[in-house]
Amino acid sequence: MTTPLPPSAMRRQASETPLRLRGRVHPFLTVEIADVAVQELDRALSARLAAMAGLFRHAPAILDLTALPAASAPRVAEAVALLRQRGLVPAAFRAGDAKVEQAALASGLGRVLDPEPRQNLSAERIRRPPVIVQEPVRSGQRIYAAEADLIVLHSVSPGAQLLADGCIHVYGALRGAASAGLGDDPHARIFAKTFDAEMVSIAGLYLGAEDFPPGWAKRPAQVSLDDGALRFAPLP
Repeated sequence: MTTPLPPSAMRRQASETPLRLRGRVHPFLTVEIADVAVQELDRALSARLAAMAGLFRHAPAILDLTALPAASAPRVAEAVALLRQRGLVPAAFRAGDAKVEQAALASGLGRVLDPEPRQNLSAERIRRPPVIVQEPVRSGQRIYAAEADLIVLHSVSPGAQLLADGCIHVYGALRGAASAGLGDDPHARIFAKTFDAEMVSIAGLYLGAEDFPPGWAKRPAQVSLDDGALRFAPLP
């Protein structure tokens, strides 16, 4: 006969492991910094964030510092502080120069260790079933389809974010932000029955609404990545 453990013993057992470490891949905003002159950086950052309608406020970010020379190292801390003041959450970095790397570490950032490049990436395909959202996506919601396509059967409100390692399909109005190909898939696309997005990106290349080509607002459209640029086209 098994004697059940008293509640106090069960609590002790649960508390023996106060944390768990899990390796999961999450989408991060990448901020490429080519110059740490704070005034110029502030102007560029403020303009970009204003154009994105606050979509990246409190967003975790990876700083790409690979373009910075050693002479920029003393000002890395100022740049990190500026990003935090503007509402981003710098979490990690990449750097090419050793002095810049040490400055970033001293600023409290973690080092990103990039995996080995995968062979035949273009031949790899999304293996998981698509993530299907059957309700409207409201402002402030953030939906991520890891290693899958994302299908939304209703409309997406302004201020909402759709993210997918594969393609994104919206069968209503797309009024928020859509980021496809987060798994470095340059062949991913964004499809919308009514295109009215605040921002789109594919494989890390972003375009805000103020930079969209004219004539696509509130029309059926698809967005693809071609020769390093985002291209807009009508739905078939």
